[in-house]
Amino acid sequence: MLPSWSLVFGIVFGAAVGSFLNMLVYRLPRNLSIVFPPSHCPACGHRLGVLDLVPLLSYLFLRGRCRYCRAPIPIRYFLVEAWNTALWAWLWHQWLIAGDLPLRFVIYAFASSVLIAIFFIDLEHYLIPDELNVALLILGLLHAGLLAGAATDWSWASLGVLSFRNAVLGALVGAGLLSLIAILGRVGLRKDAMGHGDIKLARGMGALLLAPGMLTAFALAIALGATIGGIWTLLRYRKAPANASTLELPEPEPEPIASLVLACALYMLWVDALLTLLPQRVQQRVYALLGQAEEVEEPFVETPHTLPFGPFLSLGTLMVLLFGEVFAGWVRAYLEWAGL
Repeated sequence: MLPSWSLVFGIVFGAAVGSFLNMLVYRLPRNLSIVFPPSHCPACGHRLGVLDLVPLLSYLFLRGRCRYCRAPIPIRYFLVEAWNTALWAWLWHQWLIAGDLPLRFVIYAFASSVLIAIFFIDLEHYLIPDELNVALLILGLLHAGLLAGAATDWSWASLGVLSFRNAVLGALVGAGLLSLIAILGRVGLRKDAMGHGDIKLARGMGALLLAPGMLTAFALAIALGATIGGIWTLLRYRKAPANASTLELPEPEPEPIASLVLACALYMLWVDALLTLLPQRVQQRVYALLGQAEEVEEPFVETPHTLPFGPFLSLGTLMVLLFGEVFAGWVRAYLEWAGL
């Protein structure tokens, strides 16, 4: 157990990682290198100096504007750093000051950062980069493999005991559940009902939270989507008439059912996760052999009724990571009340 004053390190590390997340959130969906060029202003292209890159403080001192061209800096940059700082500080206290599991802190902290990046990327671009989904899956497997047998909030359930086997089963439950929803929705509604990135995200959620935690996070995501998403959609509908043209955009052609089923099978077998670790040329050849189109996201046409599900899955996962003991207690009490 560390002394309480060590929390300052959690704050500093969280802010620094948050600054790196901003770079990922901007570059990953645009297929830009995360190494070159160095950090620069997207508006004027001027390379940023040390004083421009101090997490949180630079944004406040510069009043949300570029030092060189005075172009406004999106508030997202500050929110990402503040959110990541708060989460790392919380987890530092939970697992290093109040608790004594440094390895769990490291895994949960980086998993939280991955989920923050997914939240903002999917919110803006309606896609989830494969690199982030694979990172979450690997973190979940490492957590189960390196801390096998350690107590969890779900240890009272057989599938909630921390082990590599249960992490794999949790990943299969997550991917299987959303694959089923995607296929049934495609057949019943005759349109795409679930994004491929959401299926992969649920797989990583299952590996990290195990099956009971993943199902709880999924239920929370649905509840959040129904409330926050409903309000969000209503506000966008009110703004739509002023910006929308008189002609409605045609609905995009839904994915062929056979292609969707094959893709879901690949996700269940983790083929896509393994391919993500290989050079892009190899990925293209394998997908071509499988009859799958190269996994390049087409420009998404936003309409007032469209709503990404990834941000809500991320929020549900973070809630279970932070307050798992509370949710596990509620679930267990309900199951006992129901006689299950």
